[in-house]
Amino acid sequence: MRLSDKFLVPRELALLYDFVNSIDLRTYVEAGAAHEPKDELQTVSQLASWMRAHELSGSGPAPLGQVLRLREALRAYLAIPAEERATASAEISALNSASGSFPLVANVAGGMVELRPAKGSELGRVLAELQMLSATGQLGRLKMCQSPECGWVFFDRSKPANRRWCSSAKCGNREKTRSYRRRQRA
Repeated sequence: MRLSDKFLVPRELALLYDFVNSIDLRTYVEAGAAHEPKDELQTVSQLASWMRAHELSGSGPAPLGQVLRLREALRAYLAIPAEERATASAEISALNSASGSFPLVANVAGGMVELRPAKGSELGRVLAELQMLSATGQLGRLKMCQSPECGWVFFDRSKPANRRWCSSAKCGNREKTRSYRRRQRA
């Protein structure tokens, strides 16, 4: 099962969501068991398998280094609070540089214009979804959990779009409990 299916992410951003969360850096302890961080894209064969699972075909996956740079740049950009993203020049520059390896072309069909990956650049679909979110004003809803032991990218479905954690019941509760304990010690 894809992560985007498990967490009911809108179909139009499922690939972007799955791509940025293909590395799981969470380190929290839950029910006495430590969460094990993992990376789905550590090797070329894992990348090829991931692309097949996400129905990305073509002449083969992009070089692993380029893919990892794109993922890192996207995660760094999404880690910035939405209201500060426009001024995050280092992250913007890194994302612009990393995305150069995955060109997009305009595709006109049925009176609609959409961006599609150029031939041999199937991961460009990730960037097309990022652009679509921006064009529809929903990019600010794609955020990284603010819990220092999480780092999960989530889509904020709340009406005011002001969630800080991927899960209020898990990460939010941990952070609120820590804050309460700090206040009690002081």
